[in-house]
Amino acid sequence: MSEFTCPTSTVVLIHGLGRSPRSMWLVGLWLKFCGYRVKSIGYPSHRSSIADAVQNHINPALARLEIEEGAKVHFVTHSLGGIVFRAWAAQRDSSFPLGRAVLLAPPNQGSQIIDELRQWGWVRWLLGPVSAELGTDANSTPNMLGPLPPETGVIMGNKDTLPIFRRFLGDESDGVVTIASSHGEGEAEHVLLPTNHATIILQPAVFRAVHRFLKTGSFAEA
Repeated sequence: MSEFTCPTSTVVLIHGLGRSPRSMWLVGLWLKFCGYRVKSIGYPSHRSSIADAVQNHINPALARLEIEEGAKVHFVTHSLGGIVFRAWAAQRDSSFPLGRAVLLAPPNQGSQIIDELRQWGWVRWLLGPVSAELGTDANSTPNMLGPLPPETGVIMGNKDTLPIFRRFLGDESDGVVTIASSHGEGEAEHVLLPTNHATIILQPAVFRAVHRFLKTGSFAEA
């Protein structure tokens, strides 16, 4: 590579619970348009614990990445994918060229919905092993992972379009995760946008904010 050639950074996409890499294709398309290499990593979210997802899916996929010398690897995640990213980052090799990360609608302090519903057997069957990990108690996986990695930003929706969960979540949520629970210790920035939990991965305003943060480390418009 010429010393005057800027290395191309990679953005790794990690989907949420009950989703697949296809759910992140619009985000990926936007980031490709912005000049990044994009890698979307899948994992069986209904059948894996968070640790299993990291060990058996995230780590092997990252080991296969072709990373240009001097390039960074950024991450963009949705929902549970943000917790999977944090679990990976907590045990990553220090030599890995981690860049910035944007977590979309992450349950960084656990899920109140899980607190209320995981007592039911059908919920544990539907959600799989993560139903035992995502509560809001101090021993839940999100609350045991420590601070977010440096230069990690959070984008959260503030449109509650699922009234069925409102009695668990209160008035300030994206319909699935409360705004308060999306905050994480050490976050670089946190921004609210007019979207909900499901459609946050489809919104051009979100894509633009993601790109600004990956490029500059801030969601603020220049």
